[in-house]
Amino acid sequence: MGELKTMIELHEEGPRIYNLYPRLVDSIDNWGKHLDRIENMGFNWVYVNPLSYTGFSGSLYAIKDYFKMNPLFAPADAEDPTSWAPLVEFIDACHARGLRFMYDLVINHTSIDSDLVQRHPEWFIWKHAVIEKSSGRIIKQFPLDAPPCSNEYPPETYKVEKRVANPQAIDPSDSRKVTTWGDLAEIDDEGSIDMLGLLEYWKKLISFYLELKMDGFRCDAAYQVPSKTWKILIDHAKGINPRVLFTGETLGCTLDQVQNVTRGGFDFIYNSSKWWDFTASWCPDQYNQFKEHAPSISFPESHDTPRLARESSSNVDYQVFRYLFAACFSAGTMMPIGYEFGFRKKLDVVRTKPSDWEPAAFDISSYIKHANKFKSKIACLNEDGPMLHENLSGGATMLLRKATKDINQYLLLIYNKDWEKPHEVSIDDMSRYLDLDAQVYQINLFLEGVPLDGNTWQKMLQPNEHVFFFQDIGRNLQIKWQGT
Repeated sequence: MGELKTMIELHEEGPRIYNLYPRLVDSIDNWGKHLDRIENMGFNWVYVNPLSYTGFSGSLYAIKDYFKMNPLFAPADAEDPTSWAPLVEFIDACHARGLRFMYDLVINHTSIDSDLVQRHPEWFIWKHAVIEKSSGRIIKQFPLDAPPCSNEYPPETYKVEKRVANPQAIDPSDSRKVTTWGDLAEIDDEGSIDMLGLLEYWKKLISFYLELKMDGFRCDAAYQVPSKTWKILIDHAKGINPRVLFTGETLGCTLDQVQNVTRGGFDFIYNSSKWWDFTASWCPDQYNQFKEHAPSISFPESHDTPRLARESSSNVDYQVFRYLFAACFSAGTMMPIGYEFGFRKKLDVVRTKPSDWEPAAFDISSYIKHANKFKSKIACLNEDGPMLHENLSGGATMLLRKATKDINQYLLLIYNKDWEKPHEVSIDDMSRYLDLDAQVYQINLFLEGVPLDGNTWQKMLQPNEHVFFFQDIGRNLQIKWQGT
């Protein structure tokens, strides 16, 4: 086998994030045993969900005291089960392996039984709550300046009280379906009469986290916090550690919401490609719009979604391709613990426990390792440059092209979306997609390739089969030529 070199300049690698879900992996002194596997799979970040002391519900995201560790994760022999010292040891172990540590930053709400609600009621949103007398359930919340009508909520059935507001979410497909998180109290991050005091509290919290040697933050529901607040807090953090990374959760956001979030100075946002069917235009269109404001992070599943293995009946080929697609789609990628083993139980912020660890349905760790290495080597997979999407073969196959922002490198993915039948792909003019004055190579995950002969390409793709084409100019990567 000969070797053929194309030039690919050094590039900054995007985040490849492994979500170590704390409720599944027991106390912190047990976490280190996962680090060799995480490192071997080629991840460069370890992300952990909230570890702070929780309120009555026990939800990881219902934080009662930010500055105390949740005793659930303390080692059995810990003198102080609320001490953060064991986490510092774990972060040191991550750093020793070249892994950076990312933590979930939750500042859009607290637990409703947090003492902050009593000590600083001015930091929270308050509303009229309509309560069903028979069940004690909150039916609806109204702003204080727009109380509910007694005709609609008769006093013999309902009572109305001024209460701290619970966060709510409206189902976009049915506005009548409203989810209310009764264990949470909604922070007034925009209209508080004591914004200075609230901001100082968040600054103190971020400084505390940075003292624990955290390297970055995944900011929960970032779109629910004003960009001016994020700008102050991110500037504060980067003043302490210029390399600290901020990633903002923006799933389901409009372009205006994304623009608003990224004005706060986020390094990355999360995209919705997990829900893409590889056919509709919304996903690449959204990518091309959002990339102008911040690069993004893809994932095949998350702690908020059902497990992909359950949705696909443990189809290992689907599990494999979905991770590869996430790794290729955007500058960053994220994967939760258990994905590599085909775990089927959904992660739960209240109920998940170590005994929920499942027997492996399969083990695709080595494939993820190759996908991560492939991603790390190719510049256009570590930034969000222009993207092109087309449906081929009557819609049965997909073409997806990514480029570097300087349009000096292309990676072309052609994929048979049909899981039942093979489909022929015939491209009579490759220059429509790869127009650089440089050789085109068909490559695999090991960066082994063969030069494309001519300007046409034709192949019968088997179900779920994919092909990569690569083109580059002026950089420095070795491609092994499959030939003599």
